Amino acid sequence: MLLKADQRGFSLVELLLTIILVSVVLAIGYNAFAYGIKAWENYVIRQEAEAAVRLTSLVITNEINYASYLEIRKKADDWTSTEVQGNDRLIFINNAGDIILRAITAAGNVDTTIAHTEKSTLELSFSKPVDNNIPASYLDNSLKFSVKARYTDKDGVDEDGDGIPEKAVIYSSNSAVLISNMLEGSGFPVSDKSLYSQATNCTPGDRVLYRTTIERFNPGAPGGGFTCGL
Repeated sequence: MLLKADQRGFSLVELLLTIILVSVVLAIGYNAFAYGIKAWENYVIRQEAEAAVRLTSLVITNEINYASYLEIRKKADDWTSTEVQGNDRLIFINNAGDIILRAITAAGNVDTTIAHTEKSTLELSFSKPVDNNIPASYLDNSLKFSVKARYTDKDGVDEDGDGIPEKAVIYSSNSAVLISNMLEGSGFPVSDKSLYSQATNCTPGDRVLYRTTIERFNPGAPGGGFTCGL
């Protein structure tokens, strides 16, 4: 049997110190957990943005490389149904923010989603690259384009000088592609809406229409009466 003098419990001060120590440990643990969650979220956002930008750049390069006709426009001057023809293809951003590859067919439009993001917004920009050999001239058989993914809730810098900062860029890609099958004199349209109409009208657009069909030479049957080479 223990004597009363040998019995000892926690004092109020000891209990308070214990509670304080536990609170400090929990606070440190919570902050570390919150930091880890935030770091993971940033990682996921960047990975999603980078994958979308890289895939879009790859698709545009592969598609435009074989174009025989190309036209750039802005959303406000989008093509009407009477301005497109069968087998035309378009790359643009739809109202939902997805990057779309549209094929014009006799049965109607067939849309394929190139890239979709949940945690960022995507941007496209198309323009003619400058010809460094000729002042104030542009390369008709090349396409310069950029793909950007931006934060939805984080401001960056004022890029266009309007006093309002654009959303910060997560990941971007700037590329140029040589259009291998471009037909001289007919590969680029003349239109008041086309950004390839004239050298001074080169403000980047956000959508492109192109064709990959070309008229090939079909030789007929050879004539008779030749002796050379027989």
